[in-house]
Amino acid sequence: MTMGMDDEKRDFQRLQVDHPVRVTETDGGRTHEALGRDLSATGVSFVMASPLPVGATISVAIEPSSTMLSPFHADAQVLRVEPEDGGYRVAARILGVRR
Repeated sequence: MTMGMDDEKRDFQRLQVDHPVRVTETDGGRTHEALGRDLSATGVSFVMASPLPVGATISVAIEPSSTMLSPFHADAQVLRVEPEDGGYRVAARILGVRR
C-alpha cells in the first residue's frame, strides 16, 4: 500500500492556535500582525488583513503570553492564500525552526 499526501498529512497532529502571530516578509522586511489558526510539524496557517504572494519566504513568530510556553520562531514559504473573514488565510510550509 502506498502513502498519498492525505495519509502523510495525518501523521502530523495539528494544534489549534488562537494567538497573535508576527509575520515578516524576507524580501523587504515588511512586518504584519496576524492571528494564528493552526500549527503542525510541517506547516502553519494564520489570518491577516492583506495577502502575501504565494511562494514568498517569511519568518513567523509566536510569542506566548504565558511563561510556561516557549516562543516559536520559524522560516516558512507561503503555499496558499484564500479569502477568509474579511482578510486572508495564509498557509505556509515550515522551512526551519529557529532557536
